[in-house]
Amino acid sequence: MSGSYHLGIGPEHLAGNDGRGRYVFLPGDRSRAERIAERFEVTDRVISPRGHDSHLGVLRSEDGRQAVDVLAVSSGMGPPSVEIVAHELMEAGARRIVRVGSSASLNDRVTPGSVVIATGAVRDEGTSDRWMPREFPAVAHAEAVAAMSEGARDAGLAEHTFAGVVHSKDSLQGREFGVGPLADENLRYMRLLRESGVLATEMEASILFVMTAATSATHATSLEERSGPVPAQAACVLGVYGGEASTTADQRAITVACSGVLAWALRDLAR
Repeated sequence: MSGSYHLGIGPEHLAGNDGRGRYVFLPGDRSRAERIAERFEVTDRVISPRGHDSHLGVLRSEDGRQAVDVLAVSSGMGPPSVEIVAHELMEAGARRIVRVGSSASLNDRVTPGSVVIATGAVRDEGTSDRWMPREFPAVAHAEAVAAMSEGARDAGLAEHTFAGVVHSKDSLQGREFGVGPLADENLRYMRLLRESGVLATEMEASILFVMTAATSATHATSLEERSGPVPAQAACVLGVYGGEASTTADQRAITVACSGVLAWALRDLAR
């Protein structure tokens, strides 16, 4: 049995869904990974020496007609940790990854308790610069965004869900909260993002989008093709935190992501 250095998983753990591989939920928080896994059937657990335990199982639709092989594992906080975890997942065969994370709003309409589906991310972090030049955009795959949006509607959460560009940073205290000598500069930057229509700020989407794009760089296909290698694609669903609404945001983000994965699997099956 093979295994990655940090996660302890190999291709045998990512196998499933008739060769398409398991759909992977990638929250930052270990406890959120456990809450996601509570929605699985037939759960197995692979212990990681670094605390990134993998929860393997089956996600079933409410009517019981659809069953999808899935895995949930935490990425830890920040782009460098995501780079390690996402790389090991894709090396083991992961081709469908959805980040389920937390965020803060940058838009007055996106109130705490809301859900944001990222269509792309501002690359305000350094890790993705080691993968692609700064001009390369961090964009979610169109099919992934469509599936998560469909999942929000199917779950009855469309009125609480927004889709748009998010901000990915590698500094929480300095950049977002304006702590330290560069406070004025950082706060001006965050104000610029608000005025530019960025919906929310978080820390992991941009590196995940860039890595999946790099992994599938040679997998360009036309809209009509129905065969060939399965490209790596990533989605990002964020709960908007704030006070007592944070728990609601977390639950809604998990629900949208689970419903979205079911929709994503159906879309993949139809190709």
